[in-house]
This record gives sequence, C-alpha cells and structure tokens, in this order.
Amino acid sequence: MDGEAPDKLAARLAAEKAKTVAAVHREALVIGSDQVACVSDGQGRTVILGKPHHYDAAAKQLALCSGKRVVFHTALSVVKYNEQKEITGMDNTTVHFLPLTSQDISRYLRSETPYDCAGSFKSEGKGVLLFDRIDSRDPQALIGLPVMLLRDILKEFDVDLLALATSSR
Repeated sequence: MDGEAPDKLAARLAAEKAKTVAAVHREALVIGSDQVACVSDGQGRTVILGKPHHYDAAAKQLALCSGKRVVFHTALSVVKYNEQKEITGMDNTTVHFLPLTSQDISRYLRSETPYDCAGSFKSEGKGVLLFDRIDSRDPQALIGLPVMLLRDILKEFDVDLLALATSSR
C-alpha cells in the first residue's frame, strides 16, 4: 500500500474483495468494489483521504479539500471463479470543492457527521453543497458503485444488466 498509486490501490482492493468471496462461492458471479479518494497537498504530494472517524480529522480533511479538486478512483472487479475469469475496471470522478471557511466546515460537520466517509462528506446528502461541480461519466460512481461500468463489465460475462433491472420477476 505504501507508495501505491491511488487508482492501483482501488483496483487491487476491489479485486481482492471479489476473489476472496468467489473462492468460497465458486459458482457465483461476484462483484467487488472499492474507492480511493485523493487530493494534492499543494506541495506536489498526493494525499489519500481515508475515513476520518471523528470531527477533528474530518475538519482537517475538508480544509485540505477547500478550493481544490479531489479525485475519486472507484474500481469494480467481477469474478467468476469456476470459469477463471476476472475483469476489473475503473471509473474516476473529480469533485471540485468550493472554497470553504472554517465556519462552513463546522456547520456541515455538526449537521451531517460524515465520519465514516472517505473525504469527510456525503455527496448523496448535504455534502454536495460543498462542491462547485462534479466531473464524472457515472454519477453513481461517487457513492461507490459505478453502475455504467458494472453494466459494461457484466456484458463480458453475458449478463444484460438492463434486462435484469427491467424484468418483472
């Protein structure tokens, strides 16, 4: 993990999750996903944003993100153990944060308490109000499951996600 590029880390973790479950459920089609968020520290280094777990760490993360671009690398791995087939893909989302004051950060954290979320915000909640814009192929990727990528990978396993989603059974 040390020194591992954020996108490579996300891909490795997603694949490990899927392969671990697939080894137990050998006939199943197993989906694993993981996400790594990162931001520049302003001095040429990339900082991976983990789950803050408490207010102080979350406030520090949001201050670091203020006025910057945060990139979310969301990896998806699909494994069919009995066919020895594995496909891993990536969807990247860039979130452009507004400049945030310490008061903005405090009000947000006391309102939503996103201490279990990488990056210290919930984009599906009030956290979206911290953003200037989001650049992404798939808006679902930011919350952890890139559905469009899943659809594309499942095609390689002869699974039609649209047909499944729209079936009446």
